[in-house]
Amino acid sequence: MPSFDLPPDHKPYTDAYFLRARRILEADDLNPRVTYQVFIRKGPGLVSGMDEAVAILAKYAYIHGHDQGTHVYALPEGNEFQPGDSLMHIEAPIQQIVELETMYLGVISAATTMANAHDLDLQAVRDRGLAIRELCPDKQLIYFGARHWHWSMDPEISRILVEECGWNACSTDAGAHGAGLDKGVGTIPHALVLAYAHAYGADRATVEATLAFDRHMEPEAKRIALVDTFNREIDDSLATARAMPGRLHGVRLDTAGELVAQGSPTQGERYWAGKGVTVEGAAAVRRALDEAGFEKVNITLSSGFGKLDKLRAFVEGERKHGRLFEALGIGGVFDSWHATSDIVRIEGREMSKTGRGYLPNPNMRRVL
Repeated sequence: MPSFDLPPDHKPYTDAYFLRARRILEADDLNPRVTYQVFIRKGPGLVSGMDEAVAILAKYAYIHGHDQGTHVYALPEGNEFQPGDSLMHIEAPIQQIVELETMYLGVISAATTMANAHDLDLQAVRDRGLAIRELCPDKQLIYFGARHWHWSMDPEISRILVEECGWNACSTDAGAHGAGLDKGVGTIPHALVLAYAHAYGADRATVEATLAFDRHMEPEAKRIALVDTFNREIDDSLATARAMPGRLHGVRLDTAGELVAQGSPTQGERYWAGKGVTVEGAAAVRRALDEAGFEKVNITLSSGFGKLDKLRAFVEGERKHGRLFEALGIGGVFDSWHATSDIVRIEGREMSKTGRGYLPNPNMRRVL
């Protein structure tokens, strides 16, 4: 395997919610063996960055200094792939690899983008960041895109967005330090919800994961439930608010582009209805929370909000419906063939967020 100049520690380059997930899982002694699946929506193309991604897994995958059986199957460097093909399967105890997603996805995303399309354009980052801030002058803007480019560029991208574009925060400590901030921010990833689904069942998973965050995280950390894992955005928002009266700061909507969110019309104008996070879907969650007496529970939106036309739809949506959201988690401030990683099996049993099941690929090879 080629050698790479990796940092001594992965944690500064890791999304904060993965670091918190590891702490919560350790505190609750929850460590099932999981399978992560990596894919890219764009294509066809030639995959790149796989060797460095494997090097990252080999260097940092451990629990208390010991590797407990990390197995990696990957499409070889330079092979052709189609949109949605499985590019990598990673099998290990969840605590061993939950912190590594940001870095290995970032190197695959950057290298594959450069191999098939173009390099990173920092002026385009600046222009997009300023345009987003102009559209949303009073919203919290958080940079969530560390996984969309190589880890080494995260401090500079974050600096541009925070210092030059007026964004509020970013997801990694390295990015925060580059931007003159204290630390990265973030609460709950889908991986944590799925771990609690394994322990408690899908019906209780969102509530149990959020209660675990509440038990184990520092009081100043905002309690924000991730409510789309099982496509029950309204039901899980209400259930979590009821389980944490007065303590739930907000809910995050991150509905996958393959799905129609609970409460969203299936047909209608783009971004207002249909698949993914939509205006009418967010309005349905806001309405349900308000009608149940949870007006103080905020809404954070993520997934696709680097697209200015999508953002304009939500700005217009607030003119129609009133308050819809308080914060945005945005990764797409530059064009990237970005890689995505999902848990698709837990202890050998299929378990995933709705719409993202296990997909075999006979062209992958065991590499670790």
